[in-house]
Amino acid sequence: MKNIYIISFIFLIGFGCNKAKKNSINENQSSAKESKYLYNLNIDSLTVINENVRNGESVGQILNSHNVSFSDIDKLAKLSRKIFDLRDVKAGGSYSLLFSDSIPFYFIYEINKVDFLVAKLNDTISVYLDKKELVIKEKTGSGIIQSSLWFAIEESNLSAKLVNIFADEIYPWTIDFFRLNTGDKFKVIYDAKYVDGEFIGVGKVHAALFQHNNTNYYAYAFNEVGGFEDYFDENGNNLRKFFLKAPVSFTRISSKFTNKRKHPVTGRWKGHFGTDFAAPIGTPIYSTADGVITEVTYNKYNGYYVKIRHNSTYTTQYLHMDKSSKRLWSRNGIKKGKKVRQGIDVIGYVGRSGQATGPHVCYRFWKNGKQVDPFKTTLPPSTPINKDKRSEFQKNQKILFEKLNTISYPDQYLNMDTMYDLSMLNTMD
Repeated sequence: MKNIYIISFIFLIGFGCNKAKKNSINENQSSAKESKYLYNLNIDSLTVINENVRNGESVGQILNSHNVSFSDIDKLAKLSRKIFDLRDVKAGGSYSLLFSDSIPFYFIYEINKVDFLVAKLNDTISVYLDKKELVIKEKTGSGIIQSSLWFAIEESNLSAKLVNIFADEIYPWTIDFFRLNTGDKFKVIYDAKYVDGEFIGVGKVHAALFQHNNTNYYAYAFNEVGGFEDYFDENGNNLRKFFLKAPVSFTRISSKFTNKRKHPVTGRWKGHFGTDFAAPIGTPIYSTADGVITEVTYNKYNGYYVKIRHNSTYTTQYLHMDKSSKRLWSRNGIKKGKKVRQGIDVIGYVGRSGQATGPHVCYRFWKNGKQVDPFKTTLPPSTPINKDKRSEFQKNQKILFEKLNTISYPDQYLNMDTMYDLSMLNTMD
């Protein structure tokens, strides 16, 4: 009998211990589940208010209405100016206030879908930038041109951002996207970015195939020397040529290089030693090649302009910029001696300053000190992949090539109503 009691006692103790352990585990799990975070802050003991900035409303007004003193608001404004100027807060922007016992502890403003500013309001005022968790998913897509690249992207339910990536980053040296043919098609492998389960944009494009005029143009992203990635064809040739075809995206030539032209302002016949690209005021202007700025100034003929030396042979100049370019120059350090990168650094905005009848950028090109037409001049090619990187490139290229082959094209034909709409839109300027 004693043995039975002892065994029963031990069983009860063990059961009690296990039960206690289980309760402890459940309590810990429950506690972990109950912890809530917002903007990477624990809000278990905080009250949260989410609002949007109203028209004409400032951060100072928002905070003062919640009993934040003007002296603290002034400290906050001065601290934030180094990382994000609160005067740039826009109507409609999302913000949150976190309270503890009706006392404001934090103010958070969403700068964009990813980045946000956190202002700590209790005790010592402090400000910092933080990011939401970004989830990257590899995606594929394809399309067939019926009217334009934009409509093909739209019909395939892909991001419009891909239009700019194709036209400005991958194929600006090889394909004229204003002269695409019906039946041209493309495939693409890219990263899609998500925040809180919401698609927010396109990241890196890993590979693309664009079939134009029955010719296949492959593009494979590869980081050859660190820093920025370039795109290479299947043979390892860099798609990036030494010069871009134009200093602005998706535009038209309104006046070509010529030795004799009637000036639209003075009416005199003289040479026009540049190429005019018509574009809306405010359109970003890029350097057509890597180089060093030699002039950033204004005169009554050229208006606001920038001149860039690319090497001992080539120099380019960009005329008639908008006056707003001055703010860009001041903000981004666009000045004599600054290095700029092809198609990446904005050097100004399209305008009509100086002797100009309409918004455009006049693009001038020098070779060995003589102004020439870049469209009738043999320009230097880019260099292919280094020999010591070729095997690595070929390995990556093979994997991406096989992935591209698994992507199928969508149905070629749209319904008649859609085709009618496209034909109407295609006649617009």
